Amino acid sequence: MNKEAKNYNYTMGIFDVICRAIRTKVKDEAKKNEVYGIGVYTDRYCEEELMTYPMKRTEERTEIARCLEGVDFVFPVDTKDVKQIEEVAQKAYLEYIEGKKEKEEVKKYKVGFVLGSFDIFHAGHLENLMLAKDMCDKLVAVVKTDERITKNKKKTPRQSTAERAAVLKLMSIIDNVIYMDLDTTRQDLISDIRELYSEIELKDIVAIFGSDLSEKEQPFITTDWNGINVVFTDRNPEKMKVVSSTNYQNICDSNGGIKTLEKVETENLR
Repeated sequence: MNKEAKNYNYTMGIFDVICRAIRTKVKDEAKKNEVYGIGVYTDRYCEEELMTYPMKRTEERTEIARCLEGVDFVFPVDTKDVKQIEEVAQKAYLEYIEGKKEKEEVKKYKVGFVLGSFDIFHAGHLENLMLAKDMCDKLVAVVKTDERITKNKKKTPRQSTAERAAVLKLMSIIDNVIYMDLDTTRQDLISDIRELYSEIELKDIVAIFGSDLSEKEQPFITTDWNGINVVFTDRNPEKMKVVSSTNYQNICDSNGGIKTLEKVETENLR
């Protein structure tokens, strides 16, 4: 953490797994500082200086850090030299100040929601959520519970329901988080959304899925999803082979599991 008096402050770290230590640090520092930034260690720095190998590339970790609530700017950290770090941070801060007055665009829908397991939050999740947020004023993330995942997908999540929800709650683009447990139906979700936003009509609500789920959800559009909009965002099949939960979960397991990665995150948080 930078200690010098200035108009901003920042935290430095890997930001590969958004563990409890990361969430706590970001929340606390964002509250204390009017302008708050995050320095993300580059792949080279992680490998050569920290002797660790992140699951996600620098670009992906940076985008996730950028969308954490309370974070105003991000910058790469590729050196131990404090002066050089300060220079890069200052440049990112000034770019943030210059672009601060961008106009808010009018969204097509008033409320949108995205369903998912969100196990080991990654760039694929973020991309779909950002595409969804571009369409609606309010975005709700629907988290599938451990029990639902275990029964339907026949596997155990690496992170618990509470941990996965906590990461989503820290994302600035998400306005609410609700849960899809073992017995929750699609119609139950619509009811839950309307309880949150009672003034919104069905025509103003949109369910947003990746294009890979189009075939699965098509039969439900005129039945369970009847009355709301359903949109499928474009997902590149080749990219999804790399930027996917299954891929990251496999990498996680080959690197000692989620607890090992969380320990590395915590030890290198500055």
